[in-house]
Amino acid sequence: MPLKLIPPGTRKGNKFYLILGMEAGTQYEVSTRTADKRLAQRRLVELREKILAAVPPAAKRITFAQAAELYSAFRRPKPPEQKRLDKVVGELGRRLLSDITHAGLVAAANRLFPGAAPSSLNRNCLDVAAAVLHYAAANGYCDWLRVKKFKAPRPQARAVQPEAMEQLLAATTGRRRLLLLWLHHQGMRISQTIGVQWEQLDLDEGVVRFYDAKGPRWRTIPLQDEVMDPLREVPEKKRIGRVFPWSTRQNVYRWLRPLVHELGVTFTPHMARQCAGEGAER
Repeated sequence: MPLKLIPPGTRKGNKFYLILGMEAGTQYEVSTRTADKRLAQRRLVELREKILAAVPPAAKRITFAQAAELYSAFRRPKPPEQKRLDKVVGELGRRLLSDITHAGLVAAANRLFPGAAPSSLNRNCLDVAAAVLHYAAANGYCDWLRVKKFKAPRPQARAVQPEAMEQLLAATTGRRRLLLLWLHHQGMRISQTIGVQWEQLDLDEGVVRFYDAKGPRWRTIPLQDEVMDPLREVPEKKRIGRVFPWSTRQNVYRWLRPLVHELGVTFTPHMARQCAGEGAER
């Protein structure tokens, strides 16, 4: 969304006009410090001119460090991501974008992380460099460079051990136990599971309909008997809204992780999926 004026009183009780929107790859929300629309419009124009003057023109040759700074201002990476970016900048920062090649990136990865596994080289160097280069290319600062990754074996997902699952189920009741049963037998992701509403269930037909964002599409799969029985035990007057009371995965982990630690077992919601596979689609 390009920069635009937001009138007073329309965003968080603002007393003055706000300048809100995207310019040169960065999101801005700035107070104009005035309630006069004409003056606010003038300050919007001044801000846009200031931003564009500070951004290197597309024809200018810029370094990886300059491109990384622009990328960081736009993406606002989290501390671990910024740490990886800083390390790559330390290796490639002085190089002009036009001089960077795939072979040069491979050499940089091996210098930064000698002896590291291919997946680690990809995650800590090639993926980081590619993100900066592709952002720069999208803004016209360099040509597009295809960054081919090191060949790495696909990670093998572990399934939860039956003994661990038995211990977890024995230590839980109510919706917590129902959640564990659902994850273990339905094969749905944790985010899909906690988003299920009662209206998406048909207990007579024994199916659940949910939105698969990775599809993206709506899917209908059978409800397994181990899940159907506890669902039917929930009183009809309580079958309103979400089936599970947790709005985010983090809320689930607040009680699940301490429980896993207390029992001394290894378990994650993703491990539970490996035991079930996904139900047959209808």
